[in-house]
Amino acid sequence: MGEGNDRAVFLAAHDVSRETQDRLDRVINTLDEWRVRSNLIGPREWPNIWQRHVADCLQLMDHIPEDARVVDLGSGAGFPGLIIAAARPSGHVTMIESVGKKTNFLRAAISAGDLSASVVQGRVESAETVPADLVTARAFAPLPKLLDYAAPWMKKGATGLFLKGERWEEELTQARQRWSFAYEAIPSRSGGSGVVLIIRELQGGD
Repeated sequence: MGEGNDRAVFLAAHDVSRETQDRLDRVINTLDEWRVRSNLIGPREWPNIWQRHVADCLQLMDHIPEDARVVDLGSGAGFPGLIIAAARPSGHVTMIESVGKKTNFLRAAISAGDLSASVVQGRVESAETVPADLVTARAFAPLPKLLDYAAPWMKKGATGLFLKGERWEEELTQARQRWSFAYEAIPSRSGGSGVVLIIRELQGGD
């Protein structure tokens, strides 16, 4: 399936506004321009970019208020940070990424999509704790380590909203050895046995 057909299938399956679709198009077009020279996403992933990556991230919108302040950890190629910013233009997304070429891409995509978002270049554990309602991450770190990174925001009341794969239950068990929290696991609409993991009331970890 080519990227064009993949986009058509995505549009048929997802009810997004014309404005949101325009922002998403500009983000994905920018990713296409950058992906080869910056190794942002593998060539095998590209034909399914809309269904595998954009749609996977878009399911988070069910849990993100319109004007939410979001911190996205280890943003990489912009999933989910750029997708959230495109779908929630009245909020703001702060993306934290340590690799220079990736931060350059993220800034280019923000500019192309005219998104309410910003990029912090640096390691997550050293980043300033900017105000946030939600902390997000996708394919960044196993949950025990991810909670270490997210704790500065979550201990101030932010909710964790994480896309996790098939080993999420194992990661959850490991995380609960150090942390106390309430959680909800919502089956992923992207197929497989992954979940959207919502974590609140984080305590412990010291």
